[in-house]
Amino acid sequence: MGLPDADADTDFADSDFADGDLARATQELGEPDALYQVSQARQRAKLAAALGLLAFAAVANYVWWVHGPGNFGFEVKFLILPVVAAVGLLAHMYRNRGLSVLVYPTGVLRLHRGEVESFPWADVREVRLRGDVVDQPRVVRGAGGEVVACWLPVSAPAFQVWKAHLRVDRADGAAAAFTPALADYPDLAERVQRGTFGPLWARAAADLAAGVPVAFGDLSAGPDGLRAGKQFLPWAEVKEITVSQKNVAVKRKGGWLPWLAKDLSAIPNPHILFAAYETMRGAPPAPAGAERDDEGDDESEI
Repeated sequence: MGLPDADADTDFADSDFADGDLARATQELGEPDALYQVSQARQRAKLAAALGLLAFAAVANYVWWVHGPGNFGFEVKFLILPVVAAVGLLAHMYRNRGLSVLVYPTGVLRLHRGEVESFPWADVREVRLRGDVVDQPRVVRGAGGEVVACWLPVSAPAFQVWKAHLRVDRADGAAAAFTPALADYPDLAERVQRGTFGPLWARAAADLAAGVPVAFGDLSAGPDGLRAGKQFLPWAEVKEITVSQKNVAVKRKGGWLPWLAKDLSAIPNPHILFAAYETMRGAPPAPAGAERDDEGDDESEI
């Protein structure tokens, strides 16, 4: 059974929020392949951390202003930071109350306090990852050696969950971000990448076969190689593309420094970029006279 139309987000205002939304969604669409909800254990841990930070801030401020120097020096920021962190934790808990995410073979549903948004895989145009990647991209190949799946394994921060998310953007501009506030967030991130891979890679592979570069922000991958601004690197000279925590690095054969280094969150559809690399790195060398870096063989970091 398919998802609701992407441009027909529904308001379930008469339901009992999370439980009612979930019951109605499963009744109309069937049981999902996977269900993700806000982790109660994580919420309790964040609440305890927030209360601990506020208690520490109260004691520290009392000692500083009543028994200590009591001036507005450099140390004052250490009295304010615990309060800011605690407020951030509490605000994040409040925003994510009642959140459920359902993954179906055809897409993902986001249910949140009476509202439901659908993101069919075929309608997703961008997937962005923010946060730490815990391993190199996983690539699955078919019987003929072609890439049939690719995803980046991610981690879930224990407390600073606002520093990591997976964001999906539909072709019509609607977007949703999924954070580690959801239990099993790494599994959700893998499922979304694997679900969106088919439609996104089909379009990218068709463009590459037609000689059209595929854009990944200000980096593009074409049949002949990679371009970033005025720089060009033929596939034959690409040593590897790696990801380490929050950064993606393109390395040139024989070079010491990365030819390109970018924050992962600045690259849309990174799983498609790695699929393009795995597909094109064995391509024939570019024709003579192809564009080269303005700086010759010097590596650069962007």
